[in-house]
Amino acid sequence: MLYGKWRPRGFDEVVGQDHVVATLRNALITDQVAHAYLFSGPRGTGKTTTARILAKAVNCRERREGDPCNACRACEAINRGNALDLIEMDAASNRGIDDVRELRDKIAFAPSDLDRKVYLLDEVHMLTTGAFNALLKTLEEPPPHAIFILATTELHELPPTIVSRCQRFDFRRVSVEAMVERLGYIAGREGYAVPEEGLLAIAREARGALRDAITLLEQIAATYGPAPGTDDVLEGLGLVRDERTERLAGALAARDLGAALALAREVAADGLDIARFTRETIDTLRERLLAAARERAPEVETLTAAVAELAGADFRRDPGNPVPLEVACAAAVLGPARAVAPAAPAPAGERAQSGGEGRPRRPARPRRPAGGASGEDARSREQRFLDELYARCKMAQPTLAAWLNGSCEVLAMDGDELRLGFYHPIHMQKIDNDGRTLVEQKAGEMLERPVTLSVERIEKAAPARAPVRGGHLAKAARAMGAKPVESGDGPPPPPPERS
Repeated sequence: MLYGKWRPRGFDEVVGQDHVVATLRNALITDQVAHAYLFSGPRGTGKTTTARILAKAVNCRERREGDPCNACRACEAINRGNALDLIEMDAASNRGIDDVRELRDKIAFAPSDLDRKVYLLDEVHMLTTGAFNALLKTLEEPPPHAIFILATTELHELPPTIVSRCQRFDFRRVSVEAMVERLGYIAGREGYAVPEEGLLAIAREARGALRDAITLLEQIAATYGPAPGTDDVLEGLGLVRDERTERLAGALAARDLGAALALAREVAADGLDIARFTRETIDTLRERLLAAARERAPEVETLTAAVAELAGADFRRDPGNPVPLEVACAAAVLGPARAVAPAAPAPAGERAQSGGEGRPRRPARPRRPAGGASGEDARSREQRFLDELYARCKMAQPTLAAWLNGSCEVLAMDGDELRLGFYHPIHMQKIDNDGRTLVEQKAGEMLERPVTLSVERIEKAAPARAPVRGGHLAKAARAMGAKPVESGDGPPPPPPERS
């Protein structure tokens, strides 16, 4: 495959991970190589490739400025994939305690064809608890001829005891600019003539994963030939190039709900992929938002709300259904609280004190309205965000997510900081210490930007007093001389006198 053909062979070819490359090079130059490394980050960003380059570098006797020579016996063996002392294990398939025990039993043997044994454990988060425990002792006291490199896309699922025994490197999503440059280089060497706009579309579609971008380039060249046009690239990617994305973005910016709904139904009637159309509209809105923010235009708040609502539209059940887009448009224009039908009114005697099914309603904690919305709309937006954040974290790691369930409030979420206020210190400490990476990752996915979590202690508002209840038992009690207790604040009434 094209990606395998153009896999980097040295640190200088690794794209978008300069912070990792610089540190590893310095360690190799000064001969301060650690016994265990942890590479974490999104898929397709170069974790396994960098691990193999590091394996070559520690065994290369002719390396220059930390880079392997790719010409010596050790480098050629690793490049060919037949080096016996580079042991790669897919933890998703070999995740049990017996697999790790077998690895541990063999690690004491001296290398056979290289100077040092290198163990590369990919997707290490898939190991079982017993396997992690078996691995821990080996990481603590490895033989001097062995190096471990652990790679994972789910850092939060690793036990802290494992993380603490490794030098950790966080791989980042590759920037669009860096991907376009690399794609252009590969295309030129392969004899492809792809317009820069087409390369840009591929890079954006890959969303930070260079491996995916190279694979997409290969697929498009296979389908449309070595000289695809921009329209061919967009068609091959399944992207929507429709002027109605601009019109819908303009309708939302102008708060014209009628025009927005008409466009959503028109697109659905034409048979377009509604989910992709929505995503293209989001990209258009983001470009407008960036321009408006630079110019300090008054429509920043409107555009921010539109991006947030359209990004939350869920098309998983029926990609061709325009309803999620229509609801998102309504919420963007009217606000989330007004975009849904109101609940049936409570009885007059309970309306002020209870919320639905007669349950006591906790008084809302005063907060600063976000994004210029009304206080009620802002609270609704923050609570919906917190509910979704809990749901996503629960799918990834239920134990950690439990500390978010009803234990906190969103205090700020509109900038690069996500600020959560916790009612109890233990909940706050668990999220701050153990769940930070998980929360920042899932919140960043929802907000489509990197966020930093900060936590603080807040007091939970006291619940409202429950309303006085009536009924046939209360009437019977009154007939027998009982006096109802209105609240638990005062002393109980004296018992009735006996006749």
